Amino acid sequence: MKDLIVPAGDRAPKAEILFKTEKWRFGLLLLFYPIGVFKIWRMKGWLPVKLLYSILGFIIFLISTLYLGVVLFALFLPPLDNSVGTNLARTIYNAAGNYSVTFVKTGNETHGAYELVQVELEPKGGNDWHYHKNFVEEFTVVEGQVRIGHDGDEILLEKGQSTAASRETMHFFKNARNEQSLLLVKVTPAAGLEKTLRVAYGLINDHKLKNDMTENPWHMALLLGYSESFLQGLPGWFQEPLIEGFAKIAQWRGEDKELYKYFK
Repeated sequence: MKDLIVPAGDRAPKAEILFKTEKWRFGLLLLFYPIGVFKIWRMKGWLPVKLLYSILGFIIFLISTLYLGVVLFALFLPPLDNSVGTNLARTIYNAAGNYSVTFVKTGNETHGAYELVQVELEPKGGNDWHYHKNFVEEFTVVEGQVRIGHDGDEILLEKGQSTAASRETMHFFKNARNEQSLLLVKVTPAAGLEKTLRVAYGLINDHKLKNDMTENPWHMALLLGYSESFLQGLPGWFQEPLIEGFAKIAQWRGEDKELYKYFK
């Protein structure tokens, strides 16, 4: 308190404290867009600043409102369902690239302990940088050469070699050859890997997934939700609740019913 007491004769420091206090209060009000607009348009002058704040602030306000609306609404929805049917084909084929995935061990068979799949990678095929929150992903080359990205670095795996991406570690895998390679992928604990692959391959074969984008945007939200894949370039605190929220809303809307034929 003593530091805040200003002698009556010393007007300059007192004016500086008042200015800083009012500036802080005004900045706080600007965070609440409707109040901020009202306050700033009551001020005299500063027309370019008023227009800039009104336009940019409105865009930010809409995005923030949508983000909070999605995240908060999704909190009241059931969890995403990663289950698949029984007696499904052990091997599925991607007609577009003429390559396959074989489910060596499913989550149902291991009682949720892990999932193990063998993936045929087309020449130079693979995926891009991403990470997962809730499981470890292990890679073993069965045939060929596979390039693995791991936390900003890259390594080249030969036949018989393995590596792993721990939780929340940014990674990717790509075929390093101009011919097919075989890769074993193990996910621990079991998650939504089988469902993700069955849905993705089904959509590709039905020409509803092209250039890494689904025809129905809700299906892309479901795929990201099933795989628990989060992308490079966006902070986790922002994208994780958003992707999970959109996936749960897609399921609530019944958008997954069109996908039943791939995994039921």
